[in-house]
Amino acid sequence: MNNCFAKFKVLILFLFLLPSVTYTQHLFVQRKEVRISSSFFYGSYKSVFDMDGERKLAPKTTHAGMNLSFTAGFHSRWNGMFNLPIIYNRVTGYNDPGGISSEKKIMKPGDIEFGLKYLLVANEVWKSCITGWQSLGTAKRDETTFLHTGYGDYNSRLYFDLNYVKSPKWMAGTYLGFNKRNKSNSDEVHGGITTSFLITKNLFLDARGDLNYSLENQSKKPVNYELGLFHNNARWINVSGSMRYEMEKWFSGYVSYTAPIRGQYIFNTEIISIGITLKLSKQPTVESPIDSTTSYNQRFIIN
Repeated sequence: MNNCFAKFKVLILFLFLLPSVTYTQHLFVQRKEVRISSSFFYGSYKSVFDMDGERKLAPKTTHAGMNLSFTAGFHSRWNGMFNLPIIYNRVTGYNDPGGISSEKKIMKPGDIEFGLKYLLVANEVWKSCITGWQSLGTAKRDETTFLHTGYGDYNSRLYFDLNYVKSPKWMAGTYLGFNKRNKSNSDEVHGGITTSFLITKNLFLDARGDLNYSLENQSKKPVNYELGLFHNNARWINVSGSMRYEMEKWFSGYVSYTAPIRGQYIFNTEIISIGITLKLSKQPTVESPIDSTTSYNQRFIIN
């Protein structure tokens, strides 16, 4: 009876995860373990960072979406990963060539990605991974309204993560990555730092800083940065904070807040997100530190 009830709980949670709007981090998982993550994010803005990094007024735009992610440990040192983002963008007061339009919107899949992660070092103090991502270029790009759901190019990313675990109550990490772009988009260097503290039983405070630096080695002409949302030569620095609660060994939830510090060719807004993670394993779960292997579209979110 207890076994049937446990399976029923897993089924209910899985059905809840599928329609949920998501953003997520990707942790290294053990062999025969699967993580299914789902989250929702929302932001609204009336200004953008112009080519000089200063703020400029823009039409009111809503930027929201979901991401459904799977991570599976098929070997003691290998993980396979999959990201499915759904992006919703809406703009009011857009200056259409035929006159002022009251509203334009788009809701389509973003750039679906597959990834592989290899565990280089893992001991009681240090954990290091190398991760590769490949985009399938599935995003929708509407050149009429500039309301895109991603870059729509087959970019490839490679990341190196290094994490230091002081104790179950505190950890810190750093990452460095390279994004090889195409379709006249410039290559990028990504970097950042992360940390996590145990506040009380099962409640964690996560913090993160992320940087995107464009190498500007392709076309130097940016996409219309008022509405484009996904730009060539985009540069930015963001900081994020998250409260994460581990309700069970197999289930956790979080809420996070992200603020832009500096940008170029990119919208200026705070992002709020919520999410949950379901862990399925045939053996006891050992938590891994936060790492950097989020989907490219999920640059704003910690968890």
